[in-house]
Amino acid sequence: MVTLFGTTYYTIGTGLLVLALLAPLLWGFARWALRPNVEGKPRRTRLLAEGGLTAGLLLLAAVGLYWDVYLIGQRAKELCEQTGLVVYGTTPSRSFLGSSDIPYWSNYGFDFVEDTVSGRQLRFSIDNGQEVRTEVDMFLSRVQLITETNDLELAKNPKRVALPVHVDKIIDRENGSVLGKLTEYTIRWGWADRTLIALSGIVATPRVCGKNTSGAVTTDDGRLGLEALVTSVLTR
Repeated sequence: MVTLFGTTYYTIGTGLLVLALLAPLLWGFARWALRPNVEGKPRRTRLLAEGGLTAGLLLLAAVGLYWDVYLIGQRAKELCEQTGLVVYGTTPSRSFLGSSDIPYWSNYGFDFVEDTVSGRQLRFSIDNGQEVRTEVDMFLSRVQLITETNDLELAKNPKRVALPVHVDKIIDRENGSVLGKLTEYTIRWGWADRTLIALSGIVATPRVCGKNTSGAVTTDDGRLGLEALVTSVLTR
């Protein structure tokens, strides 16, 4: 990730590697292409001509390698400002539907959580320090945590650079109203990086942008997580 002139380029450096490998090849091509025109001229003139052509070809190659990275960076700058936590209302609740991780949520004061697992309606609670799973006929939680992960931007604007969006919401199960939401965008790699990742099998996780507690856009671990949404909306 490199920031130049206000635009952040999200890349693992594939383009720089390709340019480094191309440089000697393009220099050789420039010498071959210009030979009829510069043969017999002073060495300085030959070097300037060959170097200029090589630099021009490298610039064209850089544009081809990084143009989509530039567009992704521009789009990320716009969309990442729309991320973060929004709370529309709060409600007292010591449980919610949409999770099975009661060991985690009990640390935040929840008595139980509920979810559908393999077609079974289950309630998860803690009894004497042990997790208890109970199959139920009806969920008791008044609120539900739901997750939407899709390419909404692509659906809305097929000609624009699209970034996958991840939205967590807490809704009131009685009337369907949204009590709060947490939005993040995944900043995908450019075509050159994607090609290298696919061919080499290396693991390169794309950056995810959100906002921190101060409301500033960030792509590091300081961005607000799911617990911020749940604890901000549900009071105990």
